Amino acid sequence: MATEAATQQIEAGPEAEKESGAIESTEILTQISDLQGESESIKDILDMEKSYAAEVASIMKQFLEQIGRSYVLDPSLFPRLGHGVKDVILTPQGVFFLSYNNGLTIARTVDDLSPESLIRVLERILPDVKGFLTERRQKLSARAQMLEKVAGELKRVPSLPRAARASSKASVSS
Repeated sequence: MATEAATQQIEAGPEAEKESGAIESTEILTQISDLQGESESIKDILDMEKSYAAEVASIMKQFLEQIGRSYVLDPSLFPRLGHGVKDVILTPQGVFFLSYNNGLTIARTVDDLSPESLIRVLERILPDVKGFLTERRQKLSARAQMLEKVAGELKRVPSLPRAARASSKASVSS
């Protein structure tokens, strides 16, 4: 059988080789086309990621300013900074102060963060932001309820007769 296949291949000759080469080059061209499509998709996704990261950074700066808190962050949230960073502080203005072991301090903004680091920072601070907002809501709610009760009690106070009001105005102006 092996000799039969070899005989058929020899009989087919250069024509079979041309077909085989054409099939291989078609497959290669198809794969290259697929790679181009994937590459374009990745570029589009990176552009979207960059745009959304800028939007998130802008919103993040707004809520940091409203909250007015600074955060001490773990340098491991920023793998691109290397091992020389000893402290990272995020201010309410959205500025990171990076203190290095050699004494150098550098300021960067939230806008400078890579999308990965931006997500890590959000994962770290959002629970605290939520807690702060929950506490604020509770305080405001308690104050509003107290004012509601005071208003209700004040409504029950009988109004002064007109003559008493007029005499109290006269004594105030004297």
